[in-house]
Amino acid sequence: MKILRLRFKNIHSLKGEHLIDFTQKPLVNAGLFAITGATGAGKSTILDVITLALFNKIPRFSTKGTESVSKNEIEKSGSIITHFTNEAYAEIEYVCHDIAYRSKWSISTARTGNLRDYEMELATINDQKIL
Repeated sequence: MKILRLRFKNIHSLKGEHLIDFTQKPLVNAGLFAITGATGAGKSTILDVITLALFNKIPRFSTKGTESVSKNEIEKSGSIITHFTNEAYAEIEYVCHDIAYRSKWSISTARTGNLRDYEMELATINDQKIL
C-alpha cells in the first residue's frame, strides 16, 4: 500500500480542512521522511487520520488497541472532533495492487446537537465505485 493523499477536517486540535499530498513536491521525491514538530503540533493526529479513515480505530486512545471509535466514545472522551465544531472527517487515498482507493470516515452533529453515527466509505478512485 502506498499513501497518495490525506484529507481531514476538525480532527483533534487541527481545526479546519487540511491536505497532505504525497504525490507533490517535496514529499513525492522524499523517499523516507520524518514527522517532526513541537508538542501539540499534530504529529500523532496525522497517524490518527490514517487509522481512523482505514479502520475506524485510534490505537493510542483505546486500552487494547482494537476498539472501534463510536459516537458514545467521542461524546464520553470529548476527543477526535475539534471542540466547538459540528463535523469531522478523515480521508485517505492510496494505491494497492495497482488500484487506487479512497477510504473515508466522517461524523457530524444533528440539529439537536447530538452526534449522528459515524459513516465510512471505501471506493475506487478511477470509477468512483463504492465497495
